Amino acid sequence: MNYWKFTSSDDWFSTKLPENWAEYDDEIGTAAFFNTKQWSGNLRITPVRLAETDIDKTPVTVSLYDNQNALVVKLGDWVAEFFSEPSSDDCIIYYWTIGSKSMWFMCSFTIDKKFFNTETNEKELAVVEGIISKIEILR
Repeated sequence: MNYWKFTSSDDWFSTKLPENWAEYDDEIGTAAFFNTKQWSGNLRITPVRLAETDIDKTPVTVSLYDNQNALVVKLGDWVAEFFSEPSSDDCIIYYWTIGSKSMWFMCSFTIDKKFFNTETNEKELAVVEGIISKIEILR
């Protein structure tokens, strides 16, 4: 599979995406992507730079404390918090939180409920986790 390198507009991070994935406009500060061959969900990556007073915290320990249903998963070199939940508009949202002590990434993948537990969904989740695993902090 061929990939292209995405670099955030603020040069905070980069990641690699499959060639058939494209960026679209979303909230300021959030990078948003989707599969252009067959829509199967929207991926959003939101970087958060921490204040000096919060640098002793890690995203997984803080997030797990707040969400008892979260699992700890390994994505490349990242240790991530992972959970999913239904949203109010017939969608399921998967969440991952990764980061270092000074920078966190809140990642979400929103799908239509009709894709939940399908082979398409499972394949796309693997692609999304691959994208997240390739996140690199640039500065």
